[in-house]
Amino acid sequence: MNQHEDEARVIRARSRLKEARKWFTYRGWTELPHDDRGRSIPRWGADHAWLANPDNPMRSVRNWCRCWGKRFSKAELDRIIAETETSNKRWNADQCAMVLGITVSDREMLGLRFLGACDDLSYEIRLGIKREKAAARARKHRAKNSTGRKRGRPALALSEQDKLARKKAQDSERAKRYRASRKNASRHISNIGSVTEFSVTRTPSAFASFRADAIEPPSFNLAKFGITAIQIRRGRDILSTWRQP
Repeated sequence: MNQHEDEARVIRARSRLKEARKWFTYRGWTELPHDDRGRSIPRWGADHAWLANPDNPMRSVRNWCRCWGKRFSKAELDRIIAETETSNKRWNADQCAMVLGITVSDREMLGLRFLGACDDLSYEIRLGIKREKAAARARKHRAKNSTGRKRGRPALALSEQDKLARKKAQDSERAKRYRASRKNASRHISNIGSVTEFSVTRTPSAFASFRADAIEPPSFNLAKFGITAIQIRRGRDILSTWRQP
């Protein structure tokens, strides 16, 4: 564990003990309850008191236990210190709240940050409260910084004819992008947002006529093989025809 994590553990332990004192004052506890909670609180407090004072943890545990008057004898204090020395001292916020009996409403009323809630282990209630607070802050910020204008970009000062032309251009651009997105991806298409010659099916009229010398090179005589004519077709359409002169 590095120095930053050690400092964080000390701050967290001291903050939890401070909020626990606030909770004890609110409940009016001048002494620990005589029930299971009263037997669990000393173990919880001893672990956090140990972490809160790494220079002299034993004295910190004794001082915390003595806050409850003569509840603990010397033998009991020695036993608590010995058990605290070997405990793992791992407490999350909700586990602390279960020991102290703190609910979500108690946590919100007292403004507790380092102690959780025993009735919201799934965090759903606190998440809803957090969202409500965020929405309230956003409304307050918008009201404070409002200029009275409508939301969004201001309308352009265009005539009816210009508005119609702009609308048609935008519709055409959206349709072109939609058609381009429907085409199969190709490494030859550098910009999928535009329609190029690679993404357009050519019509038969777009094909150029085949040259005779491309089919019959000068040094090659197709007639020797009995070939006197070639006809290139596309379906039922004849694209090009070559015949031996």
